[in-house]
Amino acid sequence: MGKEKTKDVVDPRLLAERAVRVVMLRREGYEYADIAAQLHITPTEAAELGRVGYGRLSEQSADELRVEVEDRLNGLLRRAHLDLALADSQGERTALYRTILAIEGRRAQLLGLDLPKGSHDG
Repeated sequence: MGKEKTKDVVDPRLLAERAVRVVMLRREGYEYADIAAQLHITPTEAAELGRVGYGRLSEQSADELRVEVEDRLNGLLRRAHLDLALADSQGERTALYRTILAIEGRRAQLLGLDLPKGSHDG
C-alpha cells in the first residue's frame, strides 16, 4: 500500500471565525492582500474565506441581517459623533451633521419607521 498524504485538519469554528473576520475587513474597505497580511495567510486563502463568509451571510434570516446592519449603522453613528466632537471647522461639522442625518435616515428605513414618499400624516 502507498503512503497517504495527511492534510491538516482545520477546526470548523476557527474557519467560521476567520471567514467572518475576512467579511468584516472587506466591509471596512480592505483588499484581500491586506487581509491576508493581517491574518498571516495568502491572498488566495483570504479570498476563499471571503466566499465562505459571504455564503454564510446568505443563509441568515432577514431579522439576523437587520440586526447586523443596525449594528454597523450604530458603529458609524458613534464614530461620526466622535469626529463631530473633534471637528475644527464649521464646514467639517456641517458635513458630519449630514452624515449623522443620513445614517439616522437609513436606520429609520431599516426599522420601517420611515414613511413612504408622498404619504402625509393627518
